[in-house]
Amino acid sequence: MGTKGGRRRLGARAAVVVAVLALLATACGGDDGVDVNSVEESDASSSASGSESGSASGSEADAAAEDDTATDEEGDVEEESGSASGISEEEVAQTTENPLIQDAVDGYRVYVQEQISDMQAETKVFADAVRDGDIEATKAAYPVSRRPWERIEPIAGLIEDIDGAVDAREDDFDGPEDPNFTGWHKIEWYTWDQGDLTEAGPFADQLEADLQTLADTAETLDLAPGVLTVGAQELIEEVAAPDGKLSGEEDRYSGTDLYDFKANVEGSEALVDLLAPVLEEADPELLTAVESSFDELNGQLEVFGSFEAGYVHYDEVTEDQRGELAATLGGLAESLSLLNGALGLE
Repeated sequence: MGTKGGRRRLGARAAVVVAVLALLATACGGDDGVDVNSVEESDASSSASGSESGSASGSEADAAAEDDTATDEEGDVEEESGSASGISEEEVAQTTENPLIQDAVDGYRVYVQEQISDMQAETKVFADAVRDGDIEATKAAYPVSRRPWERIEPIAGLIEDIDGAVDAREDDFDGPEDPNFTGWHKIEWYTWDQGDLTEAGPFADQLEADLQTLADTAETLDLAPGVLTVGAQELIEEVAAPDGKLSGEEDRYSGTDLYDFKANVEGSEALVDLLAPVLEEADPELLTAVESSFDELNGQLEVFGSFEAGYVHYDEVTEDQRGELAATLGGLAESLSLLNGALGLE
């Protein structure tokens, strides 16, 4: 899983810039209406098989991904599916003697445990609705159960196989009916696309079991200081990347992408809040810039709803609005990329 996350982050900053420019260009000349429930062929063709659970590698998407793979003098650089997330051990192998940074790491460990606890409780409500065959209750519980996962998604790269088990998309498999396709998005497909939960119960059982594995593993997970800095940036790039949440590819059946989007932002903001005491000493101007970008981004998201009142279907977010979000995300990602240097963790 760490290798997966590491490959995905090759050129991640450049990918965000490309995404911002593309969305802004579209906003200037495109239509307001979009269909985010259908995944564009370009997304599918750029998806390499990233599943750790044994998906077939001979699919058309995989073959196209191999064609798109760039090769340099150092060897092959692999493209990665949109469902690959998280950070690798190599990216966060920093140490520090700064007690304020260590305090932040300790605080994040507590935050992760709290989010996992909430995730398990909220996913039980979701899984119970699935097992009961209650479509409406399942629809209501689905985006709620995913919020804690999205807040701490970077640590997925530090726990082998967990992302592929709970958060993979159908692009990593031989279509949505592939039995190796599991997790939230499998159940999302049953709920919104099929409108039938008859066969979804076992996947709800497996999702709960996989999240218990996450909980057990996280208790002993060694968190290096770089988890905070790289994690804060990763969460924003998770939204802004060409195959990220701005594209509408993740919650393609339900259109609930804004719930995930907001949770990613909250997770990144929580990391910056933990680092604020040391950033106030090391680089107060950078902290001010980051906090200002978060304020702007949260203001833009308020237009579409809230966790309490609910968010609009992602189809209702116009291209102009996506362009505005992309511009803010790009600036924020660039600022977050400076955290390691500001804190002496490079």
